[in-house]
Amino acid sequence: MTSSADWGRLTIYVDEARQWRRRSLVAEIVFRAREGKLRGASVRSGIAGFGDGGTVRRESVLPIVQHLPAEIVLVDDMVVLQAFLTRLDRMQGVLLVTLQPVEVVDTSAGASRDTPEW
Repeated sequence: MTSSADWGRLTIYVDEARQWRRRSLVAEIVFRAREGKLRGASVRSGIAGFGDGGTVRRESVLPIVQHLPAEIVLVDDMVVLQAFLTRLDRMQGVLLVTLQPVEVVDTSAGASRDTPEW
């Protein structure tokens, strides 16, 4: 079943170790997504990555502060995602944000706004 809504995927790239007002930046963004009643959020934690600086960071067995990449992925109506972007404007530590249209082929798992879980 294909949805007729204008769906999009918002991907937010952050440094997993970053903080926002004494809270994990990743946790803060997920909290704001839930508070904003988005359909769901998924966080993918990387084991390696690099950015503009070119320094490759990778997972280590030593328990030191890691600067590994994390992606926060949100899928919802494009209008809802664009409105959510305004809540990220002042947050320092967000490295990159992409917004792409997507085709949703099965909405049975998250079709209801009453149950925002996937």
